[in-house]
Amino acid sequence: MNSAQNTAIALEPGKFLDRRSTHAWHKQYRRGDYVLSFVCACAFALTFAILCPAVIHWFLIPLIACGTISGVDVIRWIRGRLDLFDPKAVIGFLSFYGCFVTPFLHVVWDRFGVNNDLLLGGDWRPWLGAMAALNTASLLVYHTFHNYVFNYTAKSTTSWKIEKKRFHFFFSLALACSTAGVYAFFSRLDGIPGMVKSFEENLQAYTGKGWLLVFAWPLSVLCFIILIYLWTDREFHRRRPASIGIILVCAFGMTQFILMGWYGSRSATIWAMFWMAGIVHYRVDRLSRKVVAAGLVFLISFMYFYGFYKEQGRTGFGLIDTPSAWMQPTGYRDIKLLLLNDLARADVNAYMLYNLMKFPKDYDYRWGLTYLGAPTFLVPRSLWPNRPNYKVDAGTEATLGKSSSYESTRVYGLTGEALLNFGPWGIVPLFAAYGACLGWYRRKLTSWDPADARTFLAPLATVLFATAFVADSDNVLFLFVVDGSLITVAFLASIKRMRLLQQAPRSRLMCQSN
Repeated sequence: MNSAQNTAIALEPGKFLDRRSTHAWHKQYRRGDYVLSFVCACAFALTFAILCPAVIHWFLIPLIACGTISGVDVIRWIRGRLDLFDPKAVIGFLSFYGCFVTPFLHVVWDRFGVNNDLLLGGDWRPWLGAMAALNTASLLVYHTFHNYVFNYTAKSTTSWKIEKKRFHFFFSLALACSTAGVYAFFSRLDGIPGMVKSFEENLQAYTGKGWLLVFAWPLSVLCFIILIYLWTDREFHRRRPASIGIILVCAFGMTQFILMGWYGSRSATIWAMFWMAGIVHYRVDRLSRKVVAAGLVFLISFMYFYGFYKEQGRTGFGLIDTPSAWMQPTGYRDIKLLLLNDLARADVNAYMLYNLMKFPKDYDYRWGLTYLGAPTFLVPRSLWPNRPNYKVDAGTEATLGKSSSYESTRVYGLTGEALLNFGPWGIVPLFAAYGACLGWYRRKLTSWDPADARTFLAPLATVLFATAFVADSDNVLFLFVVDGSLITVAFLASIKRMRLLQQAPRSRLMCQSN
């Protein structure tokens, strides 16, 4: 293969640019993307200003800058220059909504915290603006480090090939373990009715059973992977209808909800369906943006209505039969809570920044302790009865003060956990490391052959990167251990690594660095 092909960057299936034309192409499109993103950010700001005069404030300046930087990857996704399941695009949507749109919604609705339980005692806009300035700097560094590492990371030199005999043995073993885990979990909780009753009346009933989730939780995804592998094993490059894959995702997603949905975790179903949809996209046929948009609407609707169950148990499902109460349900889990707190962290991060700056003596930085202490949840309470919860302790102190007798169970996100550990000065370095990790991973991802076994795990990696952005280190670790560890181990035992002598054109995984 010649040097031009070795330095190729895929624009779309079968089309490549060599190094000499790549720089000009990037420069042309970068400018247009940033201009369009700036125009969209200004249009959003103008719309909110018309709807609510309180939005007219100096905090618009850093917010528009933040929206411009975060919106670039959204523009590239919409224009088809980022793959549908590219983690960079997913993070772009999360950052655009969480760092740009949500602060406007807080001001327009004048709502901060769960049922307005964050009492700043003054004007929120300066602190939302300060966080927007920090987010702008962080996202700039994130993009810079991502692009640098992406451009200077070597392509993958190995291919993962599934050995059929190993696959059949180890995935059959994993399937048996997962089935046994589901049976044991249900037996200890008296089946699904017992799960629901325990969730409503006695959450302590789940204590000591977390290790069973490692086997029980991934059953639906495990079955789905086995089915897709058997379906696509022969004549991999033959086109298969994506519609069948979508039907399978819906069927196994429903199974996942029936088995694990009563545990009280929306992510048990949402991330499982995302993982399965990503496998269809990589292994069966490329999904369209319309399908992904419809799936997104479904997932947000599911999160909203499932929230009634989280708050009220089975009685919460009664709201489904009363459409007039959907937007104004009894309790605090309304649509505003979903949009402001479940999908973003703008208010709690601004509130912590306010507390850390105004009352510096009322909080002790953890200096990385929440990250180092994240794996402690793996130790059973029976072995460590007084096991500390470092993140809960830090979050309680940062939001409620050292003297608080209550515990804060909030989720803080990449920005918020950096505040807990290092203060405002730690946010930018964390985003630099995050961008570097993403750049390295995406460079490897875009060099995998579509038949590479790692495409089965690629959606899980996207989920982990997305979770790291909106949630905390312990959430990321929990998600991998419970959702992905069994399947990952089965794959590692089933594959054979083959060294590539030359790079073949990658037909499905598009590559876009900036």
